[in-house]
Amino acid sequence: MDTIRKALWLARLEMIVSRKHYLNLVLITGIYTFFFQLTMPAYLEENIFVFDVFLIIYLMTITFSTKPKGFQYQKMNDELYASPYAVMLNQLPIRRNVLVLSRFILPYFAIFASIPTALTATYIFSPELQDAIGPLQLISLIVIWVCFSFSLGGIFPASEPGDEIKRFTFVWSFASIIIFFVSLYLIFQVWLDTGFFKWTIYLANEYTILSIIVSILTASVVTWYWYHHALKQIQKIDYLQ
Repeated sequence: MDTIRKALWLARLEMIVSRKHYLNLVLITGIYTFFFQLTMPAYLEENIFVFDVFLIIYLMTITFSTKPKGFQYQKMNDELYASPYAVMLNQLPIRRNVLVLSRFILPYFAIFASIPTALTATYIFSPELQDAIGPLQLISLIVIWVCFSFSLGGIFPASEPGDEIKRFTFVWSFASIIIFFVSLYLIFQVWLDTGFFKWTIYLANEYTILSIIVSILTASVVTWYWYHHALKQIQKIDYLQ
């Protein structure tokens, strides 16, 4: 509990500094909600892949949309990329587990605030989505996407302590993004003949409770992995090189 309390205190300091940037979160949530509501009828009927692509981009944008420049992951020297704020905290007498835990709190808070708002607003203004899923099942759908965002977006706070990135790493990262979206298209559009978001609607409708349980367990395991990855990085990297 002491670790959590201290991590929350660090996160609170960051939130005070970043409070103006939370307008970005409101703006992004509003823009994507409008986009989802506008394209939902065509998506549910024709499985438009662009909808899924923009949904993933939205999820990834949330986690760093509230961070000022000095808090963002950026180039520190020739090969080191990190958050200057995280590097500064590492020079202070702060336990590393507290430091690392504090990096996850605000990104996850942003996810928890934005996704339920966007999906609920889309549901209210989209009769087509109301026909596709009931109010109780909508809760399951929201949990699925919040947990998926925790799993996917956890890479950003996990990277803040630092990464030594070489040219091959850039190439591999770019290739991984392409592979991810190609796989998403082949699995859902070609093989299952549906959309990714539409498939999660099916899961929420048919396996409401099971989807919630599996999503929470998966997000917990993946977040645990990202947390320990960040701990390993902060112990390994020489910030004074």
